[in-house]
Formats: sequence, structure tokens, C-alpha cells
Amino acid sequence: MTEIREKGIDEVFCRSCGNIIKKEAEICPKCGVRQLPSSKSDVSSTWLTTLLLCIFLGPLGVHRFMNGKIGTGILMVLTFGGCGIWTLIDLIFILTNKFTDSNGNVISRN
Repeated sequence: MTEIREKGIDEVFCRSCGNIIKKEAEICPKCGVRQLPSSKSDVSSTWLTTLLLCIFLGPLGVHRFMNGKIGTGILMVLTFGGCGIWTLIDLIFILTNKFTDSNGNVISRN
């Protein structure tokens, strides 16, 4: 039986198999794929870029495309960001560090 558990604050999803691993892990213990190095400057610039794209191009879903959420990005284009409501919700999620990329990793300013 497979155990299902929530990802902790010090964990991320493997970029290859999706297994939950520690943020500091260089190689996934399940599939053996080397993980991308993370640097705080890269993370904060990604957060800032996501924030600015949401503010200025939010109804077009550009911030979602940038973070790998292609399907919902297309839906945002077709609905013009849910008439702005979806954009506002995304903006709140980004500002409160709850917005995630397509792999489930939180896009945060920390």
C-alpha cells in the first residue's frame, strides 16, 4: 500500500519523478536524477518576476505560463483572468507565498 503524505516546508518534489525529497538533496533517492541547484537570488528573482507578471499581465496568465502551468494559463487567456478575479486571487497567493509552480514547489520570496 502506498503512503500518501503532505510535502513539508523543508521538502520539494523531484523534478523528474515527483517524489518528495529534502530541499538540500542533490540527487533524488528514488530515481537518481540530479536536482537543479537552488540559490536564494534565483528564487527571489523568480518570485519578483512572477509578481510583476501577475500585476501587469495577469489577465493573460503570463505568470502561469512562466511557472509551467500551461493549461490554466490558456484558461486565463480565454477568460481574461476570470474577468480579473482569478488574477486577483493569484496575486494574493503570490504575496502570501502560497503560489506554486507546475511541480508543486512554492514560489516564495524567502
